[in-house]
Amino acid sequence: MGILVLGVIVFVASFIFAGLHSQTGEKVNLKPIAWATRMIGVLMIVGGLLWRGVVQVPAGYQGVLLRFGALQGSISPGIHLIIPGVNEVILLETRTQKEEGTATAASRDLQVVTTTLALNYRLNAVKVPEIFGQVGPDYNSRIIDPAIQESVKVVTSRYTAEELIRNRQQVKTEVEADLTRRLAQYNIIVDPQGLSITNFDFSPEFNKAIEAKQVAQQEAEKQKFVLQQAELQKQTEIARAQGKAEASRLIAESLRANGGSLVIAREWVDKWDGKLPSVNAGGNGGGVILDLSNLMKESNSAPAR
Repeated sequence: MGILVLGVIVFVASFIFAGLHSQTGEKVNLKPIAWATRMIGVLMIVGGLLWRGVVQVPAGYQGVLLRFGALQGSISPGIHLIIPGVNEVILLETRTQKEEGTATAASRDLQVVTTTLALNYRLNAVKVPEIFGQVGPDYNSRIIDPAIQESVKVVTSRYTAEELIRNRQQVKTEVEADLTRRLAQYNIIVDPQGLSITNFDFSPEFNKAIEAKQVAQQEAEKQKFVLQQAELQKQTEIARAQGKAEASRLIAESLRANGGSLVIAREWVDKWDGKLPSVNAGGNGGGVILDLSNLMKESNSAPAR
């Protein structure tokens, strides 16, 4: 376009030089300058027209061909010739594109949730003329952004705020399915696994409630551990008491079967240091109550069982 305009200016300037030559007469010969300027102007105009008639569609794009503003079809990547002033080519990208945004919606328990997400999508290259005819080049703001808002609102309303956090993958799958359905009507394709939910943001009040609940759960787990330890200690004490009771029962049965003196004698023998003391009734030389040497004899003479 710039070369064409400049060529017109140069061409007009050639006539100015011709006019100046007629005024100066033979003193200054401006005819060669006027002729050269006119030729340069013509070449620039022709070159500008030819340049405008050549259109290059880069890889990853599809060209929409218009004739006097009316849709004619599409042209594939490469170099194409058009008629300047008659045809126009609008480029639309068909490679995967990324759209990032946020959507605010209410959860099932009426909590305000702000969702931050990213969507990978692409235009159906075969349907580019239809996309341009239906939506135009501003498909991001006209179609994709509103579709993201609607899909997030629909899916968010099915879950409570806590369920959104726990079921993040399921929520993402449902939003992606809804978006795929909505955008397919406009020949816009969502890439497989093309949606990413990067963040859920809740109100400060809800965040405080979640924090308080987590603290309460941690305290409950701590108390549960303490109770388990107490129960374990209780069972240990019961087992220890049962063991002592069983030992006492066995000792009592032994006393009844063998006589108390024999049992005591056997226990004394187990701990004997080699001396045989006697147990007296009192400290004033009273009679002997228990003569351990006699008990030893009785124990040795008792029949084995």
